[in-house]
Amino acid sequence: MDLSPYSTEVRLRAFLKALKYSRRKNLALRIDVVLAEAPALTNEDLVMILTYFDKSSKLLNNELTREALLRIVPHQMEQIMGCITQPFYDRGMAEGKAEGKVEGEARILSRLLERRFGVVPEHVRQRIFAADVHAIELWVDRALDAPDLNSVFESN
Repeated sequence: MDLSPYSTEVRLRAFLKALKYSRRKNLALRIDVVLAEAPALTNEDLVMILTYFDKSSKLLNNELTREALLRIVPHQMEQIMGCITQPFYDRGMAEGKAEGKVEGEARILSRLLERRFGVVPEHVRQRIFAADVHAIELWVDRALDAPDLNSVFESN
């Protein structure tokens, strides 16, 4: 993208305002001043500024940001907010998948233990479902050859 001198000046002014106001207690009240240059900025610039605010200030939340963008650049608001919230969505999805994997492996281990040794005591189930994936995988390997339930959980 070719930026004219005016565009460079506008970008610099916007970034300097972001630096100036990011740690001020009245940021939420001054967000319109900070984003006054928004119509002349690219979405990438706005996302960078708003991400900086998110990391440096707990005084500005997504709702205040959304309202300010709706007033200043209404046609860009959804796209900008999507860029800001996408990393949180992605992280939540990854955490959900990891938790699902652990829960699935815990269920498999519980089922395997029941098939091999009969009823699994509640305290053992609780231990299994509280464990991380590495411990569960170790116990599954042990469960295949263990002579009894206690042997699965013994330390080497």
